[in-house]
Amino acid sequence: MADLRVPEWLTADFLKSCLQSDQEDREELVITSHTFEPAVPPGNNYGSNMLRAIVNYKTPNNDSSEYSVSLIIKSPMDDFVNTYGEFVNELYDKEPMYYNQFISETYKISKHSIVPKHYSSPNPLCVVLEDLKASDYTMVDRHDLLDLNHCQLYAKSSAKLHALSIAVYKKHPKIIQSIVTRSPEFTEEALKLHIRVVLSSVQCMAAFLEDKPSYKQWLSVINELTDLTLQELLVNDMEASLQPIKALTQKDPWCTNIMFKYNECGQVVDAKLLDFQYAEFTSPVKELITFVWVSSNPEVRNSGINDLCMLYCDSLNKHLEEFGCEEKLSVEDMKADIKALSFHVLMAVCVMLPLFFADERAEFNVFAAPDDLNVPIRESARYKLFQSTSFKKYCPFIFDEMEKEGVLDHIREKIELLRPQNNKTTQNEVS
Repeated sequence: MADLRVPEWLTADFLKSCLQSDQEDREELVITSHTFEPAVPPGNNYGSNMLRAIVNYKTPNNDSSEYSVSLIIKSPMDDFVNTYGEFVNELYDKEPMYYNQFISETYKISKHSIVPKHYSSPNPLCVVLEDLKASDYTMVDRHDLLDLNHCQLYAKSSAKLHALSIAVYKKHPKIIQSIVTRSPEFTEEALKLHIRVVLSSVQCMAAFLEDKPSYKQWLSVINELTDLTLQELLVNDMEASLQPIKALTQKDPWCTNIMFKYNECGQVVDAKLLDFQYAEFTSPVKELITFVWVSSNPEVRNSGINDLCMLYCDSLNKHLEEFGCEEKLSVEDMKADIKALSFHVLMAVCVMLPLFFADERAEFNVFAAPDDLNVPIRESARYKLFQSTSFKKYCPFIFDEMEKEGVLDHIREKIELLRPQNNKTTQNEVS
């Protein structure tokens, strides 16, 4: 219980308000007792404080019966509040909008259970959700990654949610815009932080590959990512998709941002998506390939990527047609986008995987990449993440698969286009 931090505002009255918001008649409830416990193991979340609230209550019309419900309370994390200061509202008010505005609107289009049920929260920076554990949904071990059956369930759920966002955007674009739009000041600060994180991660990856002769081609490419080239590639990566289709995405579809349900035989039968704190309106292909490289196991990446892409395309197109949208995505278009997003794939592997595979929960300063870039790489706190058991186990296979999928060659092409002498030559030829 050492990690249990219960905010002062999280009281019986708060819980009462949440539960009453779910009742049509707003019947007055009496909270008889409530307790809190950590909702997830350390290392399974980084951006928020996650608590499970077990609430016992009565209704005035039935004094003899007591009811119990389990809720998940997701609220701002102290470290993030201290770091982002004036921008904390922009960091945390988007996910409540996601559920209260976007998800509520999707129910008018299609009754679904892709995400957890949500409750209205008196705190605008706090999300209150049903506890999926109470319905026998579980979170996988983040060190094990997902097999094809789990990945297929994710692809189907993700495709439907993406299609719903496309349909909502056609009718109510302001709902989507309100969720993804942030101030120029926040965007600038977020980009600076992102560049620091990526630079630190790329340097750590280079150090990790130095003593691995089989990956000298990757090491050569990573070493060419100078500050200037890296920043240009990062900016280009934001708009790298070749497809006009855009959807509201999770952005970080890590395997712990999905919960699964199993039948009596232990077979996985359903998936629910959660964590939309960093939702963005972008290519849905970008989300799928992020998922593939940070959440699927080696067998899926080795032989199941094409099948997964086909399943996603079929599901997305089926739901788009069902919801009256004319957009359509082909497997060929998706493969072209996968190539265009090669740099994004490398960044996901360099930045996200070491954090997700950490043997123990990484400290916040490692996540935020403070200005300690003068510390020798191999002595840095972030480099320790590259030494975790799971990272060292899986990383070589991931680089092998990235090379097989053409990621290495396409990144080389991008770097070549950004070389100053190449640009100068091109300008002279135009002249």
